[in-house]
Amino acid sequence: MNKIITVLILLVFNFSFSQTEKEMKSSLDKLSKEYLTEMYINKKYDSASKIWDKGMLIEMQNYYAKSGQGNFSDLVLADKMKIDVEKYFKNLTKFQVDKILDTQIENAKDIVIGYVFFEYQETIKSKSEKIKTMLTFISSDNGKTWSVQDWKIKDIADKVNRRLY
Repeated sequence: MNKIITVLILLVFNFSFSQTEKEMKSSLDKLSKEYLTEMYINKKYDSASKIWDKGMLIEMQNYYAKSGQGNFSDLVLADKMKIDVEKYFKNLTKFQVDKILDTQIENAKDIVIGYVFFEYQETIKSKSEKIKTMLTFISSDNGKTWSVQDWKIKDIADKVNRRLY
C-alpha cells in the first residue's frame, strides 16, 4: 500500500512539474517572438532592450573593453550599444522568424534558465541569410518574470567594429 501511495505521489508531482515546465516553454516561445518582433522587425531598440539581463550588459562591457573600443559603463554603455544597433538597423531590410526549433528549461540554484532555439532569415541590404541561434531567458522568481540575453547584440557590435555595417 505504501508503495502505491509513493508511486501516486511521484506521478502527481511529475505531472504537475511537467505542466509547469510545459507552460514555461509556451510562455518563453511567445516571449521570444514578441521580443524578436519588437527588436528586429519593428526596430524598437528602447522598448526591447528594457528586458535585457544584467549579465548580458556586463558581457558587452567586457567585449567593448577587450576589443579596444573603450571601457564603458552605465549610460555610456547603453548609448554605445544603441548606436551600434542603429547602424545595423540602417542596413537591415528584412528580419523574419521562421520557426522556434526547441525550448529547454534548466533550474540552477535560485534561478530558472530558458533556452529558446530558433531559425530566422535576415536580409542586410540585398544579401539574405538563414541563421539558427538562441535567446537565453533568466528568471529569479520561478518563471513569473524573465530577462533576456540576446547574443546577437554582441555579433552586431563586432560587425560594426569591423565596419561591416
